[in-house]
Amino acid sequence: MNRRSPLVYPSRRALLQGLAGGAALAGLGGVSRGALAAPSAERKFLFVMCTGGWDTTYALTPMFDAPDVHMPEDAEPAEAHGIPYVAGPTRPAVDAFFESYGDRACVIHGIEVRSVTHERCRQLVLTGRGDAAADDWPSILGASSKDSLLLPHLVLAGPAYTDRYTGNVVRVGDAAQLPKLLDERALRQSTLPVSPPSAEVESLTDAFVRQRAALLEARAEAGQAGRFGRRYAEVLDQAAELQALAGELDLEVLEASCERDILTDFRIAFDVFSAGLSRCAMVRYNGWCNEGWDTHQGLYLQDTNHQDLFEYLGGMMEELQGRTALDGSPLEDSVTVLVFSEMGRHPRLNAWAGKDHWTFTSCMLLGAGVRGGRVVGEVDGDFRGRPVDLASGEASESGVALLPEHLGATLLALGDVDPGEHLGDVEPIGAVLA
Repeated sequence: MNRRSPLVYPSRRALLQGLAGGAALAGLGGVSRGALAAPSAERKFLFVMCTGGWDTTYALTPMFDAPDVHMPEDAEPAEAHGIPYVAGPTRPAVDAFFESYGDRACVIHGIEVRSVTHERCRQLVLTGRGDAAADDWPSILGASSKDSLLLPHLVLAGPAYTDRYTGNVVRVGDAAQLPKLLDERALRQSTLPVSPPSAEVESLTDAFVRQRAALLEARAEAGQAGRFGRRYAEVLDQAAELQALAGELDLEVLEASCERDILTDFRIAFDVFSAGLSRCAMVRYNGWCNEGWDTHQGLYLQDTNHQDLFEYLGGMMEELQGRTALDGSPLEDSVTVLVFSEMGRHPRLNAWAGKDHWTFTSCMLLGAGVRGGRVVGEVDGDFRGRPVDLASGEASESGVALLPEHLGATLLALGDVDPGEHLGDVEPIGAVLA
C-alpha cells in the first residue's frame, strides 16, 4: 500500500486501553463471566464503507460488451470461483483477492440508491430512508443482539444513523475522541476550570462501586434492583475483559502515513468480536492518502484506490483466519463483511475525463452465511439495474428493482432479525443466503 506524509492515528493498544480506562471506574474486579449467561454464537457484522462513490468498473462490474460504458483502458475480463470481475496490471490485489476468497464472496449489482448527493445517499444505503427518524442496519443488528454487549455497534470511523437505538452505538471518533474522554485526557486538555480526582479519591470511588455492585448482584433473584445489579455485573465483567485484552496486545505504533490504516481498524473489530463485546463495527476507507473516491476530474484515483482497498481486504481476511470467538469456535464462521459505497459513478466520461455521481452501484458481501462464488443482479448498457428474481439472483422482467432496503433485509435475515419488523413487506435477497 502506498504511503506519503504522516497523519497520526491511535494504536490498537492505546485505543483499547482508553476504552477500558473509562470502564475501570468500577474497579473491574470480582465478577466472573462463568457466573453470567454464556454469550450466544450469533453472527457479527463488519461494514467497510468507501466514501465518495466508487467506480465499480475497476473491479466489481465488467461491462466490456456495453459500448456506452467507459471501462478503464487497461481493463481485462477475468473470473475466479465463478465471479466475473475486472482485472488490470496496476491492480494485482484485485486478482489476489478473488482468487483467494471469491468462493466466500457474493457480488450484488444494480442497487439503486435513488439520489446523487453524498449525505443523502449514505443515509439511504444504510437505512433505506431519507428522513431523520431511521436506524441503520448495524444499529438495528447491534440492538437486536441476544447478548448484553458493552459495545453493540462500534463505529471506528464512518457514518451512523440512529433514532430508537442511539444507546447501542458507540463512536470512537476519527481522532480517538472516545478514549480521550474515558481516560481523562480530554478533561486535562479542557479549558474549563476542572481537574480529575486524586488517586486517593479514585481508590475510594472504586471500592464503593465494587461494594455496591456486589450488593446488587446478591439481590439478583427478584425485583428491578436485582435486574439492575445483574446487568451491572455483566458490564463490569465485560469491561474487565476489555482491559485484559488491551494488556495482552503488543504495543503497536502505527507507521507514519498519509491515510488511515484500516487494517488496524479491522484488527480492533475482530478483537471486540472475539471478546464478545460487540456485534457490529463500521470502518471507513477514504481512499489512498485520504484522497477519497469522488473522482469528477480524472480517474487515476479509482485505480489506486481499488488496488489499495483490495490489498487491505486481503489482509483483513488473512487476519480473520485463525481468530477464535469467545466460545472457542473459529471467528470467521460467524463474521459477515459488507464492502460498499454510498453511490456509483456515471457510465460515461464527463468533460474533465472523470465520472459524475450515479444512482446505481454494486456491493460485495462475504463471509459467514453468504452463498459465495456467485453474482446477484446485473446492469444494462446504460448502467441501470435490471429487475431481479430475489430467489435466484438472476435478472428477470418479473423481478424487482434492487434497493438499499433489499440489502438491509438481507443483512437482518443474516442476523436472525425479522426484516418485516423494520422494513414491512420488503424481502431479503434469498440468492445471497447460504
